[in-house]
Amino acid sequence: MLEFLAPPLREAIRYVNVNLLYELRLRAGCPVVCDLGGRYVFLGEHGATERKEDALVCSYAEIGGMVDRLSEFSVYSVAEQMKQGFLTGACGERVGLAGAFVYENGVPSAIREITSLNVRIPHEVKGAAALLFSERFSKGIESCMILSPPGRGKTTILRDLIRLIAQKYRINILLDDERNEIAAVYKDFSLDIGPFCDVLRYACKRDAAAVAVRAMRPDLIVMDELFGEEEVEVCAACIRSGVRVIASAHCADFAGFCAVPAFARALRDRLFDSYTELAADGIGKVAHIYDAGARCVYGA
Repeated sequence: MLEFLAPPLREAIRYVNVNLLYELRLRAGCPVVCDLGGRYVFLGEHGATERKEDALVCSYAEIGGMVDRLSEFSVYSVAEQMKQGFLTGACGERVGLAGAFVYENGVPSAIREITSLNVRIPHEVKGAAALLFSERFSKGIESCMILSPPGRGKTTILRDLIRLIAQKYRINILLDDERNEIAAVYKDFSLDIGPFCDVLRYACKRDAAAVAVRAMRPDLIVMDELFGEEEVEVCAACIRSGVRVIASAHCADFAGFCAVPAFARALRDRLFDSYTELAADGIGKVAHIYDAGARCVYGA
């Protein structure tokens, strides 16, 4: 895990409880900041520190070296990922990129002069989805949407929910892992999502759904981070074809979800059987569950 980091950073995180380490924010010429247990602190030579003066400072050259290691020294091989603003580490670490976007004919073609990395560390928390599973999946499979602001544990819950569903029902599950961070299967490393799950990596939702429905015969498709009307329509097409869908979306809360036109239509059409809202003040904590008619059935 995190083998691509610059040596001073790798040494520093030895002093940190990695189970509580959710993000590393690396900005050229600035102190290193980490999300530790849901709270931002600085990262010093001997672990977390409240003092900015004791923090490690990440250089532009170190950021370039980390990008090289993430791409296994071939940025051309990861050009499509970089166009979308991210790279994926060997153990499913999603690394967001900030720098200078380069456009060709109005379409992003590359990111140059990278000055910031947002390293999000995947966590396998068995039991994270136990409450959601008990409330909505203990008697059968349904289509479900999981909502929360960024970094509140959607991916962790999705991963555990896949495992729990496969364990109980032994159905065929197709995971569209666009950034290879949910399954994170790479060489000798694998997160446990069970023996009944097929994984499509780095495919957009439209292509993944087409391949899945036509060729893989899933009973359930799992998609992370819906964005916009096209991706909602992909879910609708899968559900109309008889395949259940579990998906997630970035929303401040359920009211915010309802205010997005594409999501509002999904709610109006009763596309999903339930909507789970995660708490904004915790990681993976269920705040409310709503049924297909937007009636709160948990956490009222």
